[in-house]
Amino acid sequence: MFLKEIESRPAQGMMKIAFKKLREAGHAIPDILHLFRFKKRSTDHLVRFTEEVMRGPSPLNRGMRELIGAFVSSRNQCCFCSCAHAPVAAQLLGKELVDEVLNDLETSRLDSAHKALFRYIAKLSENPALVSGQDIHKLKEAGWNEEAIYDALTIASLFRFYNTWNNGSGVRSMSSADYLHSGQRLITMGYCMDFKLRRLVKITANKMIAMIKAVLSLGRNRRSPAHTGQWPKQSPSRETPA
Repeated sequence: MFLKEIESRPAQGMMKIAFKKLREAGHAIPDILHLFRFKKRSTDHLVRFTEEVMRGPSPLNRGMRELIGAFVSSRNQCCFCSCAHAPVAAQLLGKELVDEVLNDLETSRLDSAHKALFRYIAKLSENPALVSGQDIHKLKEAGWNEEAIYDALTIASLFRFYNTWNNGSGVRSMSSADYLHSGQRLITMGYCMDFKLRRLVKITANKMIAMIKAVLSLGRNRRSPAHTGQWPKQSPSRETPA
C-alpha cells in the first residue's frame, strides 16, 4: 500500500485474531481491510451500507449484484475489486456466464433485459454525465422497474467509490487462491469486515439452525410414503438472473 502508516498500525480485537488466523493458514491479508480498520467511526457505516446494498432485499439477486460490482470495477480498471468480486458472482451465477459478461457483454448469454441494464451501467462507468432520461426509458421498456434501476445505480456508484479508494491507496492484487478464499468469506459472512464477536456468534448460530432444518427435513422425507429410496442427485446451487 502507499499508506504505510495505516497499513502497519497494529490490529486490535477480533481483527487481530482474524489476521493471525489468515497468516497461519497461509492466506494474504487483503489490503482493503487496513482501510476499513482505520477511522472505524466512518467505515462502520460504510460496512453496513455495503452489506445492505449487496445483500439486502432487491429485485436484483445477489449474484447479479456481485457481477455488476465486478463489471464496474473492470471498466474502472480496479484489478483488486474486479478480481475479488468475479469469483463471488461465479459461485452464484456460474463461471462461464461471468467470464462472458466481463469479456464481451454483447456476445454473452445474458438475455436482452440484462444486456440493457449492463449497457446502462457501462455508460455510468464511462461518464455518468452522459446518462439521459432516454436511458431510463429504455430500461423500463426492457422490463426494469425503478427499484431495480435504483439498486443497479447504487451498486455502480458504490463500486466507483471502492475503485477510487483502492487504487488511490495502493491496495495490492492477490493470488487467485486468495481471491477465492476472500470470495468464499464474502458468501459465508457477508460484508462484515470488523469480525466482531457477536457477528461471528450469529453466523455460527445460523449454520446450526440450517443444519437442524436439514436433519428435520431428511427425517420427514424418510417417513414420507411417497419416498422411493432413491435420493436425487444435487447439483451446486446457482442463482438465476433476476
